[in-house]
Amino acid sequence: VVCPVSNNLRTHIERLGVRAHFHVVPNVVDTSLFSPPAARRAKEDSKKHLLVVALLDPKKGIPYLLEALAQLGEKRDDFVLDIVGDGPNRAEYEELTRKLGLQDVVRFHGLKTKQEVAEFMKRCDVFVLPSLFETFGVVLIEALACGKPVIASDIGGPNEIVTDEIGKLVPPGNPEALAKALDYTLDHYGEYSSEALAQYVQERYSYQAVGREFARLYRAVLRKG
Repeated sequence: VVCPVSNNLRTHIERLGVRAHFHVVPNVVDTSLFSPPAARRAKEDSKKHLLVVALLDPKKGIPYLLEALAQLGEKRDDFVLDIVGDGPNRAEYEELTRKLGLQDVVRFHGLKTKQEVAEFMKRCDVFVLPSLFETFGVVLIEALACGKPVIASDIGGPNEIVTDEIGKLVPPGNPEALAKALDYTLDHYGEYSSEALAQYVQERYSYQAVGREFARLYRAVLRKG
């Protein structure tokens, strides 16, 4: 049994000529670490906090997010974006941030530990992943496990995770659509139930859920053996 983490990854494997008995088993999230905060974040300012956690390279679509924020900034100024992660294009993205006049809006934090990432997710209001390519999107289920709505690109991987009930999907590489989704979610993020988002992850992507699925597969293989 070959177990890709998404149907999208299965399709890519099959295009390489691999023929096998496939069974999709998703990636897993540690729900003891990634969980809703015990209390609402104390507002140290009046800004709403957006968060992206990503490798800073072209496939993560960060320039499109920055352009979307520049558009959004023409109609509202009640948000900031925290970027957690590093990569080969960080200096380029920092320069683009300055060119777009977003230096007071966008904050680059560099690499963080898993525990620190979890704290960033617990403190944010909305999580964003503007990727151009993803076979899954582990950071999406980590943010959802923390009770945060997500905005992601409508590409293979994320579109197998994100539904209208837990967030929004937008066309990849489209700053206008992304700005519109951000605008809506910044106004409505409080309508998402953090408990319901966390439960969605618990039922599908927790150690217990994925463990049960692998145990079922192992038993099936042993019976056939």
